Amino acid sequence: MLWGDGMVASFENVVFVSNMGEDTISVVDFQEMKEKCRILLNDGLYFRSIKKPILGPHHIAIDYNKKYLYTTNSHSAGISVIDLILDKVIDDICVGSCPTHMEICRRHKTLYVSNTDSNSISIIDLETRRLQAQISVGGMPHDIKLSKDGQRLYVTNLDTHSLTVIDTESNDIEKSVRVHLNPYHLTLNKKGTMLYVVNTSFSTIEGGSITILDTDSLKVMDRVRIGKMPIEAVLDEEERHLYITDAELNVVNILCLEDKKPAGRIHVGRMPSSISKDQQNRYLFVSNVQDNTLTVIDLRKGKVLKHIRIGLEPNGILCI
Repeated sequence: MLWGDGMVASFENVVFVSNMGEDTISVVDFQEMKEKCRILLNDGLYFRSIKKPILGPHHIAIDYNKKYLYTTNSHSAGISVIDLILDKVIDDICVGSCPTHMEICRRHKTLYVSNTDSNSISIIDLETRRLQAQISVGGMPHDIKLSKDGQRLYVTNLDTHSLTVIDTESNDIEKSVRVHLNPYHLTLNKKGTMLYVVNTSFSTIEGGSITILDTDSLKVMDRVRIGKMPIEAVLDEEERHLYITDAELNVVNILCLEDKKPAGRIHVGRMPSSISKDQQNRYLFVSNVQDNTLTVIDLRKGKVLKHIRIGLEPNGILCI
């Protein structure tokens, strides 16, 4: 199931990256700054004997015991379940069409999955790995985030320019909020009181923006224009800055949240997509789709440390 020299001995200082272009997950040791191995998701199977990905892993999540890894497979409408102890795929769960993002809820022992082409959210029982429910939401749901108490699920709807809020106790839609064009990804602050929505753009003339919402009132507090094609964002430890990948400009834009103005940019690889940081807030990690690399950034200095070669079309990042 692996390429390279085998799975790392422990899961400290490890970054998992989903490679959509070859149905693998790269396992990167960021202490050594290199890829250790790749997990094969399709066991060498290809569509019609042509080396073309049939799964298309998009996003990665890990359970609260750090035993199972889950990937949304956008091409196959399923979820792969990888046992990290046995080091192999042990199950595939059918969900909706083009699953993209996931959230694991410890409170309800469930896995929530956004299905972009089905305009729905799938709810999976983590113990039985069976589908519990499907919830219809807005057009082309993409990213999802759980509130800090696990009582709400926030969903960005790319096509209907809205945010759906789901009550996880009843699985009913609590509210739908109109945001700005093309809401793509979400970031919550540590207290769960502020929600930052990355509005991407498919036109270099229009440009992108960040919508800021108060989670208590679910009212839009502000909108800040930034970049040309922003994709995903992460907050720094002090929550003073938002770091945002821009697939058009090949940079990470830095937004100062105090004055709502750009505070600089960091050049990375071509077509940067996902962004994440380690738990000690030392590094930022950026997946570059066209370069097939993972860029490592020193968060305190704001400087690129290394571009690590990984699999084809890297996308989702999970840092543990």
